[in-house]
Amino acid sequence: MLQSTPMSTDRRIYVDFDDVLCETALEFTRVLEREFGKRVAFEAIFSFDLGQSFGLTKPEVTRLMQRVHEPDVLAAMEPVRGAVEALQRWTDGGYAIWIITGRPAYTERASRAWLERHGVPYARLQFVNKYAHSRPEAATDPSVVLTLDQVCAMDFCLAVEDAPQMVRILAERTTMPLAMLARPWNAQPPELPAAAMRRVTRCQDWPDILARFPKPVGLASPSGDAEESRASFS
Repeated sequence: MLQSTPMSTDRRIYVDFDDVLCETALEFTRVLEREFGKRVAFEAIFSFDLGQSFGLTKPEVTRLMQRVHEPDVLAAMEPVRGAVEALQRWTDGGYAIWIITGRPAYTERASRAWLERHGVPYARLQFVNKYAHSRPEAATDPSVVLTLDQVCAMDFCLAVEDAPQMVRILAERTTMPLAMLARPWNAQPPELPAAAMRRVTRCQDWPDILARFPKPVGLASPSGDAEESRASFS
């Protein structure tokens, strides 16, 4: 089994699933071309709003989201380079990896299968109602879906995210350092007060995250000074 019991909350790391552990948006572009007849390069996904980035109507976005959460599409997603190795390093160092996802909870079985198949070490897979589309009644265990309030009240020593909306929420409502994995849709820094912004570091890839946060426990800010962290958005 890849799951383990967390040692303590101050050694718990929040890691997002889609586009942090697996290449979700890249697979979305393949589905878009195959089933909608549209071509959009990964680098052209300028907004987290797929209606804008893909030029889709609301009904088309709904149809796309239903399709990409089906087991065969989830299974086809590739791991993000360096992610599994980084999580293994943290796990070997005594950290508990909590995979925090906004996927609909009915994807639990397919999500766990992907994690097992790719050898991802983790302590817990936690579904969260990030985007108001999670369906707890469709999960294996209805208790698996938490609210944003519940997640923000938890203790993590680090969060790794790609979604600008979630980075903003976590920066405003928690005190943990945040590693934002660089993606085309988060090239611009989130609009945050200076104190919150100092805890956000945009990292180019997983080796960069690991280099900046080799031992997340007790860090009030990432390695390097605040100016260097802000400059990483330029």
